[in-house]
Formats: sequence, C-alpha cells, structure tokens
Amino acid sequence: MYFNNIKGQEFAKKYMTNSLKKESINHAYMFEGIEGVGKETFANDLTKILLDVKNIENTPDCIRVKPDGNSIKIAQIRELQSDIIIKPHKKYKIYIIDKSEKMTVEAQNALLKTLEEPPEYAIIILIANNKESLLPTIRSRCEIIKFTPIPFIEIKKYLISEGVEENRANLLSSFSRGSMRRALELAESNDFYEMKEKVQSYIETIMNKNMVEILDIPSEMEKYKGESIVVLDMMINFFRDIMISKENIDKNMIINADKIVFIQNMSKKITYSQVAKIIDIIEDTKMKIKGNCNFNVSIQVMSLNIYEVIK
Repeated sequence: MYFNNIKGQEFAKKYMTNSLKKESINHAYMFEGIEGVGKETFANDLTKILLDVKNIENTPDCIRVKPDGNSIKIAQIRELQSDIIIKPHKKYKIYIIDKSEKMTVEAQNALLKTLEEPPEYAIIILIANNKESLLPTIRSRCEIIKFTPIPFIEIKKYLISEGVEENRANLLSSFSRGSMRRALELAESNDFYEMKEKVQSYIETIMNKNMVEILDIPSEMEKYKGESIVVLDMMINFFRDIMISKENIDKNMIINADKIVFIQNMSKKITYSQVAKIIDIIEDTKMKIKGNCNFNVSIQVMSLNIYEVIK
C-alpha cells in the first residue's frame, strides 16, 4: 500500500491511492491541515511515486518553493512559470509550494494564471496550514485534501515504539494537539518539563492561599507568554487529573502519572464542584488570551478567581 509511513490520514491515503490506481491525477492539489500531521511527507511520497524515484532531491522534475523570509514573493512564482514550460525528463514535473498561505496577493494572482492552464505534465501541490488564507480563486482551482489532527492513541503508540516511556508518551500526546511533529519536539524539549514543574508550583501557590505569592504569578508566567496556551492546558490537565483521582476512575487515565502523589494530595483539599469551576475559569482565560486580551491582567484575574473558589 502507498503512504505506509504516514500516521493517521486514512482518508487522504485511500483517496490518493485510488487516484493513483485509476491514473486519475489532478493538475493542482492543496494539502491543508495543522503543522506536523504529515502534509509534507505525503507530498514527498506522492512525488516519489509519480516520478518513480527514491530521492526527490536528486531529480530536476521536482521543484520546491519555500518562503523567502516571511513570504513567497511574485518573483518566485515567476521563476516557477519560467521553469514549468521546460518539459520533464519523464511523465511529470511536480512543484511543491510549502507554506503556500505565505504567498503575497501578487504571487497568488500570478500563480492563478498557471493553475488555469497548466501544461499537461505539470502537477502543483500547495501545502497550507489554513486554506482560508488563500484567495478563493486559488482554492477553487485546487483539489483540496484535508489532513486532520492525528488521534491521541496513534501519537502515543508511535512515541512508545520510538522508546518513549508510556507515562511520558501519554503526557506528550496530550499536548501534541494532534501533531506528530509537535509531540517529537516536546519529547526533546527540556523547557517543556521545566514548564510543567512551574505549573505545579503555580497550582501549589494558589492552593496554599498565599495572596502575596499569588499576585506574583503573572510576572513569573511572563517567561512562558509565548507558550501561554500550553501552560494553561497543563493547568487544566492537572485539575482534570485531580478530578479523576477524586472519582476513583481508572488511574491509567491520569495524564500526569509521574505527579500522582501531588495529585492525590491536592484532591484531598478541594471538592469536585470546585475543580469543575476552576477548569471553567482556566478555559475562559484561554479564550481571553486567544482574543488578544492583556496577558498579565488575564493571568492575574484567573489566579484571583481560582483563589475565590477555594478560599
């Protein structure tokens, strides 16, 4: 079967496999989905199959367009257009446009002309995190294949197969947001585990009801401002673990299994109802930060609201 090294993405694999078997290949595709779910690997595999090569880096019939700085500029698309009129060595000539949503409007309009009348041997693959960032006229001329977040269990299994200990794989998978790449990056990140220790200390500070230290939490969390959603997700997971501990549910469902003593101790200090309210407060804070509310103010309000619940 094709695309065996792609995790998840059963629809994409089945759809493209059928297209290959029927020799029904489109001139333009858009692979859309979050970072790290296999779009680039899928494009590479498809190119190898169509060009009948093992290494696409060594063939002039595969051309990759990447952002130059912060964008893909019209000059890069003009270069593609100059190259596309040169016939391939074999049946196809494939152009992979990475992070295609970074094309300027001018670049997109230039590409549109090629998408409207491509040479019969040309295949253009646009890789995009969000198709809505591209012009409707570009989208309408591409066959869009949606790449969905990889299921938690798939990521966990893969991490374990790579030698990651099960409890750690459980934790990493829960923070991967369905991205295999993100899970692997977190596995190699010392900052991730340092962040987790800090989150535990924030929870302890609030639960100990030390108002002076609670007021210091926003300034301490400033270091993780760029990863604020990850920090808040960590807090939510800790409180969900506390809820599981209180309910005597299967302990295998606890994400922070390495912190089981801390979780059990916290579960004795707080009621089920309080935990539910705290999770709602943190979720509300996530929404505010995603909506560009002031970070320090949002964290301070969150900390004080949690304090009000448990005091």
